[in-house]
Amino acid sequence: MLTAACAGYVLLCTWRFCKRFRTPLRRFPGPPADSLLWGNSPKMIKADPIERTWVEQYGITYTTPVMLGRYRLNTIDPRAVAHILSHVENYPKPNHTKAMLRSVVGDGLLVVEDDAHRRQKRIMYPCFSPSQIREVTPIFFETANQVSVWRSNASISPKGLEIDIYTLAARAALDIIGLAGFGYRFNALEDQSNELFNAWHDVMQALTVSPLLGLLCQRFPWVRFLPLKANTVIRTSVKTMNRIGMDLVRAKKAAIEEETFAYGIMRKTSIVGRDMLTAMIRANMAADVPHTQRMSTEEVIAQILTFLGAGHETSAAGLSWTLLSLAEHPEVQRKLRAELSQVENDSPGMDALDSLPYLDMVMKESLRLHSPVPLTTRTARRDDEIPLSRPVLDKNGKSHNSIRVQAGDSIGVEIRAMNNSKLLWGEDAYVFRPERWSESFVCANEIPGIYAHSLTFIGGERTCIGYRFSIIDMKAILFTLIRSFEFAQAPGKEIGISTMVVARPFVKGEESKGLQQPMIVSRVSKVV
Repeated sequence: MLTAACAGYVLLCTWRFCKRFRTPLRRFPGPPADSLLWGNSPKMIKADPIERTWVEQYGITYTTPVMLGRYRLNTIDPRAVAHILSHVENYPKPNHTKAMLRSVVGDGLLVVEDDAHRRQKRIMYPCFSPSQIREVTPIFFETANQVSVWRSNASISPKGLEIDIYTLAARAALDIIGLAGFGYRFNALEDQSNELFNAWHDVMQALTVSPLLGLLCQRFPWVRFLPLKANTVIRTSVKTMNRIGMDLVRAKKAAIEEETFAYGIMRKTSIVGRDMLTAMIRANMAADVPHTQRMSTEEVIAQILTFLGAGHETSAAGLSWTLLSLAEHPEVQRKLRAELSQVENDSPGMDALDSLPYLDMVMKESLRLHSPVPLTTRTARRDDEIPLSRPVLDKNGKSHNSIRVQAGDSIGVEIRAMNNSKLLWGEDAYVFRPERWSESFVCANEIPGIYAHSLTFIGGERTCIGYRFSIIDMKAILFTLIRSFEFAQAPGKEIGISTMVVARPFVKGEESKGLQQPMIVSRVSKVV
């Protein structure tokens, strides 16, 4: 019986392996494989975004070989992307991607699919509503104003001081997530030995130094258990993050129980808290919430790790790329500083921040040009026809108004390439130009994203639930920094892009130092 079962499993795996070579994706144009084993996967995670070249060479819909003989359909066709994002039941994240994410952050919103995702999102949504973000906006400024080390260091020399902006942005983002998300003060900006920051930082550094190991860990879970240094670092760090998450849940639950003792029975709407962890735990403990609408302790911890990790990483990357763009375009930086300096309040509210037109343009343009998450992948559960707004010629010269995919085929939704497409944004699509947001752009209106005609925060059912939080977070920090400091490029430092889920900066030629973005920071002498 066991022998028959093993033989059946081998036959199934063989059939699945052979099926990938019959995929209809093979007939469409795209770059040739660099390797029979790896395909073009290593090239896709290197420093310079290769998708721009491929889009210009092969069109907005093309295929590329990836690992183990598979083909991936890559598209920035607005109609195709809308179809994929609106049919989430047939286009979930690949199992190997979910397994990798699950090993770090657990079964939170980033990982779960279908009913589990809808249930978790329904429970979490009030924590990210405009009214909730309006309430926590002062926390963003509280953290942004904790720049005493910058104020003192940047005043040492009139020429300024070289500072690793990425690391400081990551620490600031973690402090904001801690206070606004969990009502907990991590003090990552002040405490250089902060346990949680170092644990997450170590995970990212391990994956950045060994990007191929990350690919192997995704495809082959057993690789994570090999006695490799990177694996040991990741396991130790994940244990630390889970322990801290559990401590947060226990402390918050105890505080809520003590608070509730004075009020009697708890209801979902009683004693509204400022942070999302309080809201989650109160919903779980409330007498008027059915068990089917509650999250388990494991799910709550997964949400903590998801927003500690994914939330602070994307905000830190977004802020870093924005400051780099402003350093590369000092005239834009001066114009932004002039607008921000007219605001009398050092800590304006959410609505006041959103009413600053040039700050809004700068934010939109930076998130368009430098999407923190450059790509999302999906796998077709069933055979399907993906409609196209622009026909594609196959290798035989036949025109297609749709692309047929078979169950198991991989699809890459190229977020960064779509946001940078010359077809959608014009010939200056690669240029950082905030003024474009005062103009009309007909083609970009086709992009099925939730924010600013871009795909930065995705669209459809899998839209990033925390996009408003992230935007106001970055605006508040940018508001504070640009009013006080000037940012310039560090001489002789060429910044590259390390893409492992999130696009992070590093210095070319200094890869061994890991993620960093050195910039010259000096005190503002005079507002022009």
